[in-house]
Amino acid sequence: MSRHSTTAVALAAAAVLASGAALAQDKHTLKIATFAPKPSTASIWFEKTRADVAKKSEGRLEIQVFYGSSMGPMPRHYDLARKGVADMSFFQHGVTPGRFPLTELTHAPYLFPAGAKGAVVGAKVAGDLMGKYFQAEHQAAGTRGLWIVFNRPSGVYDSEKPIMAVADLNGRRYRAPTPTDVLMMKALGAAPIGMPATHMAESLQKGTIDGVVTDPMGIFAFKLGNLVKHYTPMFISVISFGLALNPKSYDKLPKDLRPLIDALGTKAAGVEMATLAWGQDPPPFTKYMNGLKLNRVSLPAAADEQMRALGEKIMGERVAALEKKGLPARKVYDELKALSAKYSAM
Repeated sequence: MSRHSTTAVALAAAAVLASGAALAQDKHTLKIATFAPKPSTASIWFEKTRADVAKKSEGRLEIQVFYGSSMGPMPRHYDLARKGVADMSFFQHGVTPGRFPLTELTHAPYLFPAGAKGAVVGAKVAGDLMGKYFQAEHQAAGTRGLWIVFNRPSGVYDSEKPIMAVADLNGRRYRAPTPTDVLMMKALGAAPIGMPATHMAESLQKGTIDGVVTDPMGIFAFKLGNLVKHYTPMFISVISFGLALNPKSYDKLPKDLRPLIDALGTKAAGVEMATLAWGQDPPPFTKYMNGLKLNRVSLPAAADEQMRALGEKIMGERVAALEKKGLPARKVYDELKALSAKYSAM
């Protein structure tokens, strides 16, 4: 081989190596922490998003999802994103009470319609109010909120006792997912116990709680079906979940990749998440729930009216307390109810 040929081969090899190095440097990874186990319906959106982002970025941006609290316990998930341990986190507002006071107003009993429709209506309402009220709370707490979504409205699942009347709750110990549920239970004589969703099964097995306030997807995701015997449609309240983004993680991305993340922080993305996670019945969920021996209690009308009246009383007190702190709680709560009525009628 001539000296010129050798030089040409060497230059070509160097170009290939340089090209490979450039491609490697142009690949970026974002880590998402979530407490939800991979088999849960909440994880459907994350798997879809991971694939979509990889395709749209032509492999340059990879989303890594860490399921089942593998990056840390559920109460720390918001701070995982805030501190940059994770680039994004799927977290529950109710486990950090007081940090998002206006967002917590969405936990009001009977705010959203029961069933799958409630999750979709809630996401639409939150999408309308995210930029107006809720984003500021997330930014003040150190992140950028991409969306807020809700499970299907919850009810009371008891391990032993069918709850037929408000008085039946007296002395019963329930896992309470939100500060509003805590207030409701205390007012009804029940004993609310705060704990991450990931601890529900163990606590039921040990008998440290008598039941849980959750939705059917929670029963499926955390495999509680053989640990609860009775379901009563009380409270009909939702749990809010957010997707928080670390601003520095976003700023490190090349400018041409940032729109892919911006697209995740839209009302449409939130509605899609809620629809995939709670607005439909995937076959594994349907099979699991149909196989349960669960007594579904029909709540008497008088008990239902009593619960709804109590809910309004407690929310009135919460709104008044936040107003005293200078927050526009009354305005937010009125808008929440108006928007819920609007989307529920569609």
